[in-house]
Amino acid sequence: MASTNRLSPIPHPPTKPVVGNMLSLDSSAPTQNLARLARELGPIFWLDMMGTPLVVVSGHELVDELSDEKRFDKAVKGSLRRVRAVAGDGLFTAHTNEPNWSKAHNILMQPFGNREKIITRSSSRWCVRSRPSC
Repeated sequence: MASTNRLSPIPHPPTKPVVGNMLSLDSSAPTQNLARLARELGPIFWLDMMGTPLVVVSGHELVDELSDEKRFDKAVKGSLRRVRAVAGDGLFTAHTNEPNWSKAHNILMQPFGNREKIITRSSSRWCVRSRPSC
């Protein structure tokens, strides 16, 4: 019988009953722990956090692909839909095809738009400081 878990093609570390991978993560060095798992499992893997799946993506190619905002659309549903009924359309409550979303998005993209440059610079500094062999 085929697995009903939609994440089954994605690798994951062994889990424990009930807690999944929650207790197997090193809380004193979580970033280094996730980097080690990425080296072992590959650029995409998932963790079972007490029944809630957490997909972790690393590597420039996958992160770049997932960051391509042309491929995604924002959904206004649930509590955001209720806020929209009272507050109107804004950055969080407007649909992506509405003018107010575009205005707010463009304002925020100026300081945060060069994230690739910032992330590359930050990660290279972290790498140099933490492990000279990077």
